[in-house]
Amino acid sequence: MGRYTGETVEQAVASASKRIGVAKEQLEITIVQQARHGFLGIGRRNAIIEVSVNKTQKKAEKHEQIQKSHNTKRQSKRQRDLKPRYEPVKENEVDPAEMKRRHEQNVKRVKKVSQDLAKYLKDVFKNLGIEVNPIIKDVRSHEVKIDLQSEQSGRIIGHHGRRINAIEQISNAFMNYLGAEKTTVILDTADYRQRREESLQQLAERSVMEVVSTGQAVFLDPMPARERKQLHQELQDNPHVKTYSHGREPYRSVVIAPKN
Repeated sequence: MGRYTGETVEQAVASASKRIGVAKEQLEITIVQQARHGFLGIGRRNAIIEVSVNKTQKKAEKHEQIQKSHNTKRQSKRQRDLKPRYEPVKENEVDPAEMKRRHEQNVKRVKKVSQDLAKYLKDVFKNLGIEVNPIIKDVRSHEVKIDLQSEQSGRIIGHHGRRINAIEQISNAFMNYLGAEKTTVILDTADYRQRREESLQQLAERSVMEVVSTGQAVFLDPMPARERKQLHQELQDNPHVKTYSHGREPYRSVVIAPKN
C-alpha cells in the first residue's frame, strides 16, 4: 500500500495508476484526505489517497498469462506434429541438374517413339498407294517434326490439306499411346507448312476486307489448332475485326467478325 496526492482524488488515482503500472480498475482506493480549494488560496489542500492492487484481479491476470503461455506451447507442438518429415520440393525449386536430366529423358523418349512413328507412317501411306520416306527433322521434349519425302506430295497433302492434317492427328495419338504424352507432331512435305502459312496470311487479309465491306462475320473452313492459332495472332491487333473459334474438333474453325 502507498500514498499518492493530487489536486483532486481523480488526479491522485491517475498518478497512482501510472506509477504502479496497472489500470485504475485494479486498484483498491482509500481516501485519506479530500481536496479543498480554500478561499482565495487560503486553506487550500490536495487530496491524499492510499492504494493497493486488487489481489483477485492480479491473480486472474496471472492465470490468464499462464493460460496464454500454455496455449502457445500447445499450438507450437501441434504445428511441429503436423509438419511433414520431408518438405515437398516445389517445381520452381528443382535442382538445375535434375531439370536437365528430365529434359534429356523426355527428348530421348520422344526420339525413340518418333522412330516407331516414322515406320508406322510409311506403312500407312503404303496402304494408300503412296511411297513415302519419313525423315525426322527436329526432336524436342514435347515436339517432333517429320518431313514426308515423296514424289506424290499432292496426294499426301490432300484437298485443302485434309489428308496430312488427319494423319497428323493420328500421329499425335500414336505418340501419346506409346508413352510420349503431350507431344505435338508436325508433318510436312514439299514445304507445305511454309506455303500454308503464307496462304493463311492472305486468307486473313481477304477475310478482313470482306467483313469490313459487308459488316457480316466470315466462317472459315475447319482447320488444325496450329493454323487457328496463327489466324488469331495475325488479327489480334486489327482495329476492325475480332476472331474466335467455333465448333468441336476436328471440325473447329475460326470466325472473323466485326469488332463493334
